[in-house]
Amino acid sequence: MGVERELKFSVSEDTARAVAGHALLLLAGAPRQELLHSWYFDTPDLELGAAGMVLRVRDVAAGSVVTVKARGADALGAERSEWEWRALDSSATGGLGPRDLRRALRATALGGVVDGLGLDARELQRRLQPRFGTRFERDTWQLEWDGARIELALDRGACLARGAQGVVEAPLCELELEVLDGTLAPAWELAWTLAQDLALRLSAVDKARRAGALLAGERPRALPEPGALAREATLRQAMHDWLRTACAQLAVWAERIGSADEERDVHQFRVVLRRLRTALRWLAPHLGKEAVRWLRAELRWAHQLAGLVRDADVALQLLRQVETIEVDAAAQAAVLAGQIEARRASHRAALCAHVQSARFGRLLLALGRCSSCGAQGEPGGAATNKRDPAGDQRALRNLAARALREDSKAWRAASRECAGALLAAAGGNPPDEADAARLHALRIASKRLRLSADRMAGLLPRAARQRQQHAGKQAAALQGQLGDWHDAERLRQAAAGAEPPMPALRAWLEGRALSALQLAAGSLTPAPRAHA
Repeated sequence: MGVERELKFSVSEDTARAVAGHALLLLAGAPRQELLHSWYFDTPDLELGAAGMVLRVRDVAAGSVVTVKARGADALGAERSEWEWRALDSSATGGLGPRDLRRALRATALGGVVDGLGLDARELQRRLQPRFGTRFERDTWQLEWDGARIELALDRGACLARGAQGVVEAPLCELELEVLDGTLAPAWELAWTLAQDLALRLSAVDKARRAGALLAGERPRALPEPGALAREATLRQAMHDWLRTACAQLAVWAERIGSADEERDVHQFRVVLRRLRTALRWLAPHLGKEAVRWLRAELRWAHQLAGLVRDADVALQLLRQVETIEVDAAAQAAVLAGQIEARRASHRAALCAHVQSARFGRLLLALGRCSSCGAQGEPGGAATNKRDPAGDQRALRNLAARALREDSKAWRAASRECAGALLAAAGGNPPDEADAARLHALRIASKRLRLSADRMAGLLPRAARQRQQHAGKQAAALQGQLGDWHDAERLRQAAAGAEPPMPALRAWLEGRALSALQLAAGSLTPAPRAHA
C-alpha cells in the first residue's frame, strides 16, 4: 500500500494555457505527454463510492493499470491510501478481469468494504460495471522543490458517464501536484509560488466524484459540516476540521457559482464564509498575527461581494410575496424588483470574477495550508503540540470556554440594550435610527452565540453544556426574527428612496418589519446566565 499525496486544482482553459508558459515549468523542460482513458467500476447502486472506495482501470500506452483508492478523513483529499498494479488480465482492456478483482479484494481495503456489503467475489464481479470515466490529455513535469520530488500534471479532456441515453460528457480541466518523494509541505509551497501568477482554485472534488456527479445529472456537492467535536478532541483536530472542511466547501460553492446562477449557491457560499470568520476569531491567538490580518481582509472582501448578491436575492424573494397580497403594493414591487435585478446582475458578475481569480485561489490555498500546519514552530501554523495531546485537549476546552463566555456576555449586553426598543415594538411603535442600530448589533451577537454554541458547547462539562445549548437555541430563534426585520427594513428604505414614490409598498414593508420585531420581543424572555 502507498499513500497518495497530492493537491488538486480546478483551472480555466486560459489558466491551463498559461501553465506551460510559467517560468518554473519552462526551466523544467518539455513535458511528457500522453492520452489517458479511465473507467471507474461500481455496483448499480454505487455502493463502493458511498463507502469511500474508488476502483479504476486506466488504459495507458503500455497496457492497463488497476488502481484502488480509499478516501480518508481529509476533506481536501490531499492524502489517501492507494494500491496500484499492472493489470493481470491483459485481455480485459478497458474492463476488470477476475484476477485483478481477486487481488483488489485480497490486498487492498476494498476487501473489508465488500465484506461489509455482504458480497462475495463472484457476485461482485457480476454486479460491477464501468459506471463513469474520464478521457484526457496529460502533460507532466517533474520538479525538485524544497527537498521533495513533485510531479505537476495538467489534465484537459472530459468526464464521461454511461446513462440510459448513452455516454454523456462534461469538460475536465485540472492541475495536480503529486509528491513522488517527500512530504506534502513542499507541495503547498510550490502551489503558493505558482498561485502568484496563475488562477489556481484548490479542489476537493476528484475525478471520480466529478464523473459520478455527471452520472447523477448533478453538479459536484459540497461536503457536509463536520460533526460536533468530542470532549477528547484537540485544538489541532478542531483547526483541521474547521478550516479544511470550510476550504473544501468554499471551493465547491465557488465552482457552482461560476457554472450556474442559483440562489442557494451564493447563500451557502456566504454561510461558509461567516463560519470561517467566526472560527478565525477563536483561533486568532493560535495563528500568526500577519496571517490572521490577511485572512480577515480576504474573507471580509469575499463576504461583502457575496452579500451584495444575497441581499438582492432576499429582497426579490420578499417582493415576490407582495404580488399575492395587495394590488397597488404589487405594482410598485414589480418596479422595485426590476431595479434590484439590474443591480444584482452587476453584483453577480463581480462575484463570479472574484471566485475565478488568482486572489480567491490564494485564499483557498492559505486556508488549506493553515489547516495542515498545526505543529509548534511551523510557519503559519498553530501553537499546538503533537507530543502533548492532553495539553492540546485542554487548550481546546479553554478556547471553547473563553469564546462561549465572551459571546454569551456580549449577547446579554446587547439584549439589555434592546429591551426598550423591543418593548416599544410590542406596543406597535417602530424603532428609531439609534434603536435600529442596537437591534442590528443584537442580531450579530445572536448569530455569533449560535455559531459558538453549535460548534463548541459539546466541549464543556455537562451543566455548562446544557446552559450554553439553551442559550444557543434562544439566540438562533432571535437571529431569525431579527433577520426578518432587517430584510424588511432594508427593503423599506430602498422603497423610500425609489422613484416613482411607492407608498403602498412602504406601508406593507413597515408592517412586515414591525411584526418581526414583535415576534422577537416574545422570544427574548429572561435568559439564564450561560457561563461556560
